[in-house]
Amino acid sequence: MDRSIALLVALGSIILLLKALGAALGPPRPVAKQFLTRREAAMLDALERALPHCRIHAQVAMGALLTVPHNQLRKRKLSDRNSFSQKIVDFVAQDRASGAILALIEVDDWSHALARDRARDAMTGNAGYRTIRIPAGARPTFHEVVAIVGGLRPPSPASFSPEAA
Repeated sequence: MDRSIALLVALGSIILLLKALGAALGPPRPVAKQFLTRREAAMLDALERALPHCRIHAQVAMGALLTVPHNQLRKRKLSDRNSFSQKIVDFVAQDRASGAILALIEVDDWSHALARDRARDAMTGNAGYRTIRIPAGARPTFHEVVAIVGGLRPPSPASFSPEAA
């Protein structure tokens, strides 16, 4: 019995010592991580070449794009903003001349789920944003990217005809 008590006291002391050491060391220090995957970096390059009239912003927090609307009948809550603020948009295409957001561009991969993607697209769509999804099978080549985001390109001068004006 005396041994059991001594063992419990020793275990308790060790636990308290470990907790004290953990508290003294503080929270873990963050470390750098890779900003873009190789595919995302290649896609960024292709997007910048395909859409030279745009600034392409990478890894944008939805909190920079969305806000909680003001509602006279309901007080704003932090949880309302938290429902979207930490979600990340792969790329944002912003018109250089006007500053307007032309589209949100998502590069789909194995981590994307159709239902979750549809919910995100509905949320950003309700705020007035157009989302373009680059399918998982698309390669980050100039021609494949142009085929997907070509609608964001301004009409070329050659395609303009005075009769259409």
